[in-house]
Amino acid sequence: MKNFTVIFALCFLTTCSPKLNQDVSISTEEEQIMKALIQGVFDDIWSLRNPDKLLEYHTSDFIILEHGEVWDNATITEWMKGKIEKGNLPTRINRMEYISIDKFGPSMQAAYYNYAEFYQADTLAFKASWLESAVAVPTDKGWRLKMMHSTKMPRK
Repeated sequence: MKNFTVIFALCFLTTCSPKLNQDVSISTEEEQIMKALIQGVFDDIWSLRNPDKLLEYHTSDFIILEHGEVWDNATITEWMKGKIEKGNLPTRINRMEYISIDKFGPSMQAAYYNYAEFYQADTLAFKASWLESAVAVPTDKGWRLKMMHSTKMPRK
């Protein structure tokens, strides 16, 4: 009887307790917000190399796991300053191919391929691609990216 009571209690608790972080249906508007955040961060920050816009897209405690390294907003800013100082930067055009966009509790996450073409004087210099993911959270200033992960894919 004691075992039956324990099993009954466990079954009752698992079926009646709220499910934390459960998958929530994502709206079309939220999906567009996530896509706009990702496209915007690559167009405004990585293509235009404008670290002044970081907080328009990132939380203040943002991190990116960049091909085996942990970068934050300060790391990104310093990296960009170094690139700008070198000059003769190619023009970068970004295109995302989304694998999934989901909402879990109050956050959204996306998995996607990031394709970039780099041009020098209107000539394609090279292409690069990454497998990436991003997590966005609501803030008092709207949705912001809290974390990203980027793994460079081999060139074909």
